[in-house]
Amino acid sequence: MNDEEKYLFDLRGYLVVKNALTSEQVESLSIIVDGKDTGLNVPKGSRKKRNNQRGSDRTWFTHEDDMAWSSPALLDWGGPFIDLIDIPTITPYLETLLGVNYRLDHDYMLISNKESSHPLFLHGGGQGAGGVLDKVGPTDGGQCYYRYSNGRFFNGLIAVAFELNTVSPVDGGFACIPGSHKSNVEVPKICKKAASGSPGLSASEIPDFVDRVTASAGDAIIFTEACQHGTVPWNTESDKERRTLFYKYCPHAVAWSPCYYNSDHYEGLTENQKNILMPPSAFGPSDRTSLIWKKAQAEQVELMRLRAKDTG
Repeated sequence: MNDEEKYLFDLRGYLVVKNALTSEQVESLSIIVDGKDTGLNVPKGSRKKRNNQRGSDRTWFTHEDDMAWSSPALLDWGGPFIDLIDIPTITPYLETLLGVNYRLDHDYMLISNKESSHPLFLHGGGQGAGGVLDKVGPTDGGQCYYRYSNGRFFNGLIAVAFELNTVSPVDGGFACIPGSHKSNVEVPKICKKAASGSPGLSASEIPDFVDRVTASAGDAIIFTEACQHGTVPWNTESDKERRTLFYKYCPHAVAWSPCYYNSDHYEGLTENQKNILMPPSAFGPSDRTSLIWKKAQAEQVELMRLRAKDTG
C-alpha cells in the first residue's frame, strides 16, 4: 500500500484496487455463480431478499434443525472462492489497514439488476454519525470504527468488494459519503431518510456529496464500514448486472457476526487460510488458541457422528 493510497484511504475511507482479479479468475468465479442458485432463503419480508443475495452475514439458519456452523457462505463453493480468502493482490492492504493476524468475519454476494432495484440505504458512519436513525452506527457494538495514530491505521470491520462485472456511473452500485468515517457530526437531514432504511432515497434524491464509486470487472473496492455507505438504485433501463463478492475482515480480537467459520468444512485450505478463519480472540492464531479450536472442531465431528447414529 503506497503513500498515495494511504492518503486517499485516510481521506475518503475507501480505495479502488484495479485488477485485483485476473480475467481468468473473474471468468472462473462467474461460471460458478451462473451454475448456482443465487437466491438466499431468508425470512419473509427481509430487506435482504430484495438484493438477490447469496451467502450471508452468517446470522441465520435456513432450517430450524440446522447444526451450528451451517450458515451458508461463499466458501461453500470452493475453488476460486477459497482463493479469495488471502488473495495476494489484497493481502498487503489488509495487513496495513488491520495489522497481521486479521480474520475473515463473513462473506456474501450481492446481485443488482433492473428487476432488483431498490432505494439507497445508507448505514455506518464514523463516531455513530448516522445518528439515532442509523441501523448500524450506534448499535453495532463498536466494531465499525476508524482511527489513525502513530503512523498506523486502526480499523474494525473492513470490506473487500470484488466486482465481477463492470459498473459504470449511470448504472448504480456502491456509494458512500467520503470522509464520513471520521465525522463527529450527525448526517444532514436529507440522509436521515436513507439512514432510517425506509423508504430510503431514490436516485434523483441522492445528494452530490455521496460518491458513486465505479469499478471494472476484476477491480476490488476496499472500504471501512465506519464510512457511511450503501447501494445506489440500479438503473432500470440498464441491461447489465452488478455482481459483487463481499469478503469482510476484522482484527483478530474483533467480530461482527455471531457465527464463526469451521475450516473443517472447506477443502484445500492452506495453514494461513485456516488461521484467517479462526474465531476471534485477544491472542490471534497461536499454539494455545489453535489447540482449543481444534478440540472444538473434533467435538463437533463427534457430536454429528452420534446424532447420525441415533437417527440411523
